[in-house]
Amino acid sequence: MHTLLVLARWEGLILLGGLFGIILWKLLTGGISLSYLLDGDVRDPDSSTGFSTHASAGRTQALMVTLFVAGYYLLQVIHNPKELPQLPAQMVAALGGSHALYLGGKARAILTGR
Repeated sequence: MHTLLVLARWEGLILLGGLFGIILWKLLTGGISLSYLLDGDVRDPDSSTGFSTHASAGRTQALMVTLFVAGYYLLQVIHNPKELPQLPAQMVAALGGSHALYLGGKARAILTGR
């Protein structure tokens, strides 16, 4: 039984390591472009497509809050890998509020323009 547990752990690590390696490779070779990661669309009647891009403060803050919460969660898992940690209710509320602000700003930009 013990060897099965060790084998399953190694298989999981190999799978996650392989996925991480593929994503890192694609990022480094340009297969996954990050050039417009923080840009958002806005309605623009002067554009040929009807939309133009701009730097999105909402997208930036949503990314920062998400990375902070993910980092906190990862640290909690590292400190106690035997069980999944509970996130504080305030952190979950902050994450939800951050994404609600992002989606509200995106809807406003698409529907009404800047």
